[in-house]
Amino acid sequence: MKNKALIIVLLLTTLFASACGSSSGKLTIRDAWARPASAGENGAAYFIIENGTASDDTLLSVNSDIAAAAEVHMSMMDGNGVMSMQMQEALNIPASGKVEFKAGGLHVMFVGLIRDLKVGDTITLTLNFKSAGGVVIEVPVTEP
Repeated sequence: MKNKALIIVLLLTTLFASACGSSSGKLTIRDAWARPASAGENGAAYFIIENGTASDDTLLSVNSDIAAAAEVHMSMMDGNGVMSMQMQEALNIPASGKVEFKAGGLHVMFVGLIRDLKVGDTITLTLNFKSAGGVVIEVPVTEP
């Protein structure tokens, strides 16, 4: 009888633990890529941020040594079909959620590139989060 009770308790514990979520317990960045661009121009990078933790986090800034500035921007279209970009001071990354940086939406804008970004190159970005701290990623330069 004690063995049956023990088995039931173990099964219930396992079910409860799996119902609490299948989060990875960390923040990850995947599918990163950047567009080719020439020195002196602007460039862009894209990726997906997945927050596998139980708490929201906030992307505070992005740093890179390839441009005068790296900023998070949101592309949007107004009622007249005119595209514009708005700099994002901070970006919420929801617990157990993801935020996608993609063409026509969120992206990292490299303002004033100091070198060419050629297909096959790899650049380094540091994403600075309120809770996770600095996360360094390698970003390949590829054709869209």
